[in-house]
Amino acid sequence: MFLLRLSWLISLGISLIGFLIIGHFFTIQPDESVENGSLGFIGIIFVLPFLLLSIFTTFRYMLTLTRGAADPFMKWLSIVGGFLLVGVLVYFSLKYKNDALITSDGTISGVSSTILNLPKLNEYTYTIYFNFYTFALIHAVVGAIAAVVGLIKPESKKEELPE
Repeated sequence: MFLLRLSWLISLGISLIGFLIIGHFFTIQPDESVENGSLGFIGIIFVLPFLLLSIFTTFRYMLTLTRGAADPFMKWLSIVGGFLLVGVLVYFSLKYKNDALITSDGTISGVSSTILNLPKLNEYTYTIYFNFYTFALIHAVVGAIAAVVGLIKPESKKEELPE
């Protein structure tokens, strides 16, 4: 269990740092960037395997924790707490998105908008998708799903063959 927790924390740390560094690739000015896109997509390609590994490790760790809990009240409490955490993170993610769009130029539509004709993921809106709230929301959803799976499908006892 200790090694699983350690691998979970290491994968979380590496993928969080990579997830947040992607933003620096998006801040390169458009005239310094590649002709048809942004260097942020190169960062996404390099971070994606670590993010997927982190998601898998989160699922496995939360599943093991839920299956290992002996008290049914604690299992239910962790699931309810997980869904409350998801709700709080959705609220903060949406608030952060609205604040980022307002500070970019005040509007996302209309003739005066600077981001109207740009793709959804660009040098102005990357922080909506690559921030701590989004990272935490992804892992909280995966953790809540793993807890539900651990509650619904508890670990099966393996029968040993007689010698």
